[in-house]
Amino acid sequence: MIVIIPSSRTVTLSYLTPLIDSGARFIVVDDTHGSIKIDHPQFEVYTWQDRGRLLGPNEIAIPRGNGACRNLGFYIAWKEAEDDEIIIALDDDCVVESGEFIQGIESILTTAEKPVASGLGRHFNIFDLFENIELKILFPRGFPYSQRVGYNPWTFENTVSGNVLFNVGLWRGEPDINAIDRSTQKSLNCPDARLVCKSVIVPPGVLISACAGNIHFRRAVIPAIYQLPMPVEVMPGWGINRYGDIWGGFILKMLMDLREELMSVGKPMVYHLRVGSVEENTRKEHLGQLVNEEFLDLLDEIRNTIEPANYLDMMAQLQQEFRRSAPSSTPILRFYLAMLDQNLGAWISALRSEQRGGWLKNESHMGTDRDFG
Repeated sequence: MIVIIPSSRTVTLSYLTPLIDSGARFIVVDDTHGSIKIDHPQFEVYTWQDRGRLLGPNEIAIPRGNGACRNLGFYIAWKEAEDDEIIIALDDDCVVESGEFIQGIESILTTAEKPVASGLGRHFNIFDLFENIELKILFPRGFPYSQRVGYNPWTFENTVSGNVLFNVGLWRGEPDINAIDRSTQKSLNCPDARLVCKSVIVPPGVLISACAGNIHFRRAVIPAIYQLPMPVEVMPGWGINRYGDIWGGFILKMLMDLREELMSVGKPMVYHLRVGSVEENTRKEHLGQLVNEEFLDLLDEIRNTIEPANYLDMMAQLQQEFRRSAPSSTPILRFYLAMLDQNLGAWISALRSEQRGGWLKNESHMGTDRDFG
């Protein structure tokens, strides 16, 4: 079990007691000049200097100054994890409260039958899973505004079985929503949040906001969980930011659908402690919101051009499609895609350099029979 934590502040070991007690190995990505020090045998801290040492010319794949620095942890896990090992990524302000946290993940990342979300549209609001708090006007960070008009909560009456390789864990405490949405609410803290279902499958063709503060997955999907580099300054004083995990999650779900593998959402939950400055985050998210739906439309177009393969090869196909599509995109997204091309190329190159001789055995997961009736 590998736990990846990016931080530019501090890592509080008491937040992680159940995972420490389980014997998990921790990779802390220090997104500072090297200020994080942890004296514990289960923790390894990787700095900016380590990024250069490990990646060499491919270090541009890993940004500085935002949560996408966790890509360094994903790279290390790709190098060192066992093929079927479970990997957890947590934000540094998330508290693991349950002593059954790992057992919960192990019960979800299986082929066992689970409820499947059912509703209209291509976007499922993960807050539909909460049952004991007022959620009628809450949507997760990155949920398209056009999809909120006339939105009806989804249901979880049918079940499906299939190979779950990636799970999005939810939160009690502070919900992860757009800053501008937070500005309309007096208080959003949900300390006693409960879920309708332990875990639900996100059906093919449907997207969710896969917020990266509490995610769990198998090694095979690491190439496709790349957190898109941000911030990227598009014009003086304005950049695309805080959409790295959201857009990365949209990409991951598209590729998982092509491979007929499953993403789930629900437990195990964490307690999310902090919320950033509403004013600052509103500014950071603004340009991303302007082109979010254009990015989604681009993925819809690209989906039909990518041939199912292992995740690393599909990411290479995706890079080529982004490059082809960039000139016809609107200026803001075109600027971003041009920058992304070199970063994504470096990510693919770095993972290829660590490719294992037997890694293609994961291809046996493709085409798992299941019924979404």
